Amino acid sequence: MNPYASIKGRATAPATAAKATTPARALSDAEIERVAENRAFVRENMPELVDFIRDLHANGLIDGWRAVTNCTMNERES
Repeated sequence: MNPYASIKGRATAPATAAKATTPARALSDAEIERVAENRAFVRENMPELVDFIRDLHANGLIDGWRAVTNCTMNERES
């Protein structure tokens, strides 16, 4: 019991264990090609995002490169 809970008279609930995730579905050939293109685009034009995407995946927030769907560069106005 933490100090706040003891003051209020309520015990804190223990953390629940993480649920096992279901395996990702298999990708079609077109989806595999799109994922490869997006990954290559990010690595070439925005390499600083590779570690960010890796961390998102490691923390279970995305299911890998298949979640990276919109890879474009905006033209800069001079």
